[in-house]
Amino acid sequence: MNKVIIIIAFIVSFYKVQAQSPALALDDLKHYRIQLDNRSNRHLMGVPKQLLDGYCKGIYKAYYPKAIFNEVNFGDFLSHFRWAEPVLNETILCGDDYCSNAAYTELFSRFNIYLDYYEYYYFNTQTSLMERKVPFVQLVYSVDVAGKTYASKGPLFRMDEIEKTILIKNEANNAEPQSINYVFELARFYSVEITDNDIKTKERRTNQEDDHQEH
Repeated sequence: MNKVIIIIAFIVSFYKVQAQSPALALDDLKHYRIQLDNRSNRHLMGVPKQLLDGYCKGIYKAYYPKAIFNEVNFGDFLSHFRWAEPVLNETILCGDDYCSNAAYTELFSRFNIYLDYYEYYYFNTQTSLMERKVPFVQLVYSVDVAGKTYASKGPLFRMDEIEKTILIKNEANNAEPQSINYVFELARFYSVEITDNDIKTKERRTNQEDDHQEH
């Protein structure tokens, strides 16, 4: 009898978790863009560099936007953006020296203009409230050509994998940085929603969205 009760309790608990955490598909989530040089967003300007450094060193995993559970390795990321790995001697193959190589400086700098994220709302059965969740942040590759800004979506990073180690400057107290998850939960920034056709804002817009199928 006790075993039956335990099994039933487990099944009920399992379905509650499933109800609170729906199967994710990127197209079903709301997509937002943060312009990092906006004065309301400058505290987030270091996030792309932290993500890229950690990605290069193997600390963070990145995922394909069109296959959000498939990991994209750093070499494929470089190839996608037509960037060759630096030629190194045998004593510099990985770690800090490899990832701080000057060959990456220009590439990494092209992810410093925008940062995207995705969110959805779900009904929390424990609190009986609709709650907001941000499951992914996304790098955005940008380049200026003849005065026009062209942007291309980069890889995704799962919030639950970076939430404790990506730290953001606390403008009220520089000695106590805040986690990226905390900042995004409070939505302490200005962002605009991106739809299929346009960006709902009067902010500066990109002239082209190069929506690659993989990155």
